[in-house]
Amino acid sequence: MACTVAFLTLDAQDHLVESGNREMNDGNYRMAQDYYQAALAKEPQNWNLHTLLGFCYHKQKLYTLADSMFRISTMNDSVSSKGFWYKGLNHLAMRQDSMSIISFKKFISLEKNRSGSLVQAYRYIGQSYERMLKRDGLYSWQVDDMIFHYEQIERTDPSYVEVPLIRQFLELVKAQRPANQVGKWKMES
Repeated sequence: MACTVAFLTLDAQDHLVESGNREMNDGNYRMAQDYYQAALAKEPQNWNLHTLLGFCYHKQKLYTLADSMFRISTMNDSVSSKGFWYKGLNHLAMRQDSMSIISFKKFISLEKNRSGSLVQAYRYIGQSYERMLKRDGLYSWQVDDMIFHYEQIERTDPSYVEVPLIRQFLELVKAQRPANQVGKWKMES
């Protein structure tokens, strides 16, 4: 009898997650949040549920709550790339570019071992650096890192639609960048 009860509980758990996923796909983030919270109450150490709930918060623009969920999932399941991906997106939305870069680099390091698609992560890292370059300036090593990640896009997928724009931007950076850069360099738009 105890096995049946455990099975029913697991089945109810699965139903909550499936219902949450369905609501997420339909854009009903508040409803999905309720399902994921109920599932998480039954299984608080399911780090994937923390990621799913965090994404619900992210889609509702509750970025601080989302970040706390992503922090829990990435601290407890450091081999799952999904938490780092969503954490990076959340930092992008909050315009916390340096934190976004860290999250996407962790995502890339995990996905490289699995041969995952990395183009979008390279793009987000480059985009974060680009914003920082125009807003505050970057140190020489950061400019080099930005260039490296933008160049990875073309190496990974030469047909990527934004390759010509990225090439044009990198040419502009290389032309304007001081030859013997000391300290931060801020690119004028």
